[in-house]
This record gives sequence, structure tokens and C-alpha cells, in this order.
Amino acid sequence: MFSSLFPLVALVFLGYLAIRKGGVSQSTIAELSKVTFSWLFPLFLFINIAEADLSGLLSYSVFLAFYGAVLFTFLMTCWLSPSLLKTHKESGAVFALGSTYSNTIIVGLPILISVLSPSVTAQVFLIISFHSAMLFAATSIFASVGSNNTFDFKSFLVGLLKNPLLIGIYSGLIINFMGIAFAEFISNTLHLITKPALTLALFILGANLYQYRLSGSYGHIISASVIKLLLLPLITLLLAHGVFRLNSDIVMILVVLTACPTGVNAYIVACQQNQGQSVVAGSVVMSTLLSALTIPAWLLLLEYGVFL
Repeated sequence: MFSSLFPLVALVFLGYLAIRKGGVSQSTIAELSKVTFSWLFPLFLFINIAEADLSGLLSYSVFLAFYGAVLFTFLMTCWLSPSLLKTHKESGAVFALGSTYSNTIIVGLPILISVLSPSVTAQVFLIISFHSAMLFAATSIFASVGSNNTFDFKSFLVGLLKNPLLIGIYSGLIINFMGIAFAEFISNTLHLITKPALTLALFILGANLYQYRLSGSYGHIISASVIKLLLLPLITLLLAHGVFRLNSDIVMILVVLTACPTGVNAYIVACQQNQGQSVVAGSVVMSTLLSALTIPAWLLLLEYGVFL
């Protein structure tokens, strides 16, 4: 397990060190992020899911376990945080997003590929296909209710349709379901182009950790990180194993995906809502740093069957 996770942690640390020591400028990281997340990563998602064998891959119980845990934790956090954590009612939805939105693609996918096998890629893509859409919609709706504003469904839908990562996932699914096969030279070209996607994504993640400093209410940041790294994966484990009796590999996939740190996109949504930016940014940093300890701990617990 150490040999699988060490390269991933090393890449993140290298990205942080590069920006911390001035070896790479923030403007360079910004341009590299545009190329990686607007082109390389969407193409990576597209070609891999378009060519994956999805026949009989997942059952409805897998989706119920994953999305049931995420939605339950989101709603409970949104409802209880104003009274228990003294958050503003208007920012409760954003706090809940920072406590439940997982960095599934940049962190979860490389870990699962390393621990299990590259064949897990198709399963991960299917499971997370509605992850961003569901949580972003829930955040926008509850934030609008809390602030007495009207939820702009049209703007939300346009934003989703313009998201390059979602375009890559859904277009890949369409091609797969239509049974379209690419010529070998096209497939080989796309695989070659997208080969650096995961490596660059981890490097950029490390560089961004320097940008998103810990600031704001440390109590709220710690609370969001605990919910994200411990409570959410625990609820997922209880549903996946205790309720739906899924096999051990699927349980591991679901737990790792929900045990991932808070995704940077949660900060973008917080900025759009103009609420809780410092807490979400702090949660991104703290949960990412702590996940270097908590994710291996979850993997060890699952490997030795402590909960199974």
C-alpha cells in the first residue's frame, strides 16, 4: 500500500514545493491548470469511459449507497450546522458542500488505480457521474432558500453544460452507449495526449495548496474536515456493507471516494454564492493534508476487514 500511495503524495508535495520555493510561478500554474482541466482531463475521461466495458458493471444499490450517504450527510450538515456550529443560516449550504464534496477524480481515482487496478476507472466514472451536479444543485437551492433569493435553474444548467469535466464524462457515456468504436489511430492518439493528465492534476493540486491558505474560523474548518474525512466515509461504509451487502472491492471504492479531501470546485461555488469562502478554502487545505493519514487508515481498516 505504501508503494502505491507514495508516488501520489510525492507528486502533490513536489507541486507544493515548486510554488513554495519559486521554481514555478502562480501564473504558470494557472495556465497549466487551464490546459489540464479544460483539455487533457476531459479528454482522459472521455476516451476511457467511451472505451470501457460498462455492461453489467454496477447495480442500483451502488448508487444508492454512494449518493444516499452523500446526500444524507449534506442535508444533516446543512440543517444542524447553524445550531451546533453557529454558522450563519445563509452559509449553511456552502459549509455542507465543503463537508461533503469529494476530490474524487484528482485524488480518489489515482489512489484506487494504484491500490486495485486500472480497470477500476470505468466503475469510478459511472459512480461519480452525477456527483458534482447533485451537490452543486443542492447547494444553490438551499443557499437561495436561506437568503430568500430565487434559484436560477437556467444559469445553473448552463454552468453544468459548460463544465469541461462533466462534458468529458457524459459525452464518453453517450459514445459508449451508442456502441461507437474509434479507429485505432484515433484511440492511440487520445491516449497519448491524455497520458500526463493524472500526473499534472496531482502536481497542480500540490501547487494550489499554497494558494488556499488556512484562514477564517479554525473550528469550522476542523469540523468540516472531520465530517468529510471520517463521518461521510463511515456512513458510506455502513450503507454499502451493512445495508446493501456489496462486495469488498466496491465497498473500498465507495469508501475511498467519499474519504477524499474537499474538492477545489467547492471553493469556486462558495465564491459564486459569496458565502463561506474562507472556511471552504481552509477545508480544502486541511482535509487534503489530513487525508494523507486518513485515507491510508481507511484502506488498512478495509484490507484487514475490521468493519467487514
